[in-house]
Formats: sequence, C-alpha cells, structure tokens
Amino acid sequence: MASILYVEDDPINALIIKKLLQKTYHIEIAQDSSSCLDWLKKYKFDLILMDVNLGEEKMDGISIMQKIRQTPHYQSVKVLAVTAFALPEDRERFMQLGFDEYVSKPIEKDSLLNLIAKQLGIK
Repeated sequence: MASILYVEDDPINALIIKKLLQKTYHIEIAQDSSSCLDWLKKYKFDLILMDVNLGEEKMDGISIMQKIRQTPHYQSVKVLAVTAFALPEDRERFMQLGFDEYVSKPIEKDSLLNLIAKQLGIK
C-alpha cells in the first residue's frame, strides 16, 4: 500500500482527506512545517500532498517543498500542491515553482484519487 504524507494546518481539511484516502493508501498528517520535516526523517513516503498556505510566518508549503527537494531520498518523490488558489494561471505558477501537480480546493474525491494514482503510476 502506497504511503502519503498530507501537510495541512486545518484539522477539518486534514480529517476529510484522511477519510477519503485511508481505505486506499496509508496516510499520515503533518500540521506544520516542523512536523512535516520530522515525518520525512522517520518515514519514506511515496507521495506528498502539500497545503500551500500553512498559516506559518517562516515556512509555507512552497518553502517546505523546496526544502524537501534538497533531501536526497525525496528528490524524486511527487509533491502535489493543495491550494485554494484556483485560477488557470495558478496551476502554471505552482508547476513552475517545482510541484509535480496541482489540486485546487474544494477537492473532489474521484479527481483526487485519479490524480494520486496517476502520479504513483497506478492504473
């Protein structure tokens, strides 16, 4: 079973996504940048869902993704931006920043499951 780390500061959003994915994937939740980095030291995830706006002054989801990309065994792990930014140019911007894919909120279950399967190479 593939493992996913979801970095999300809103406990309701985290719970919803965990409920959506837990039957198909092993999923862990990190509520902030430090817990995200702690999880990454302890466990090897197959995919990371990264909330872009974590409400932290020092590190947002973009900063954490860039830090993850500097970690040798996470350079090839897919990181998907999860955000309320939903304009067509927002997707392009997040892709240019280094995310592998983009998901806008509110998240639709089937779309998310299909996107994750595609990123993991599952048919």
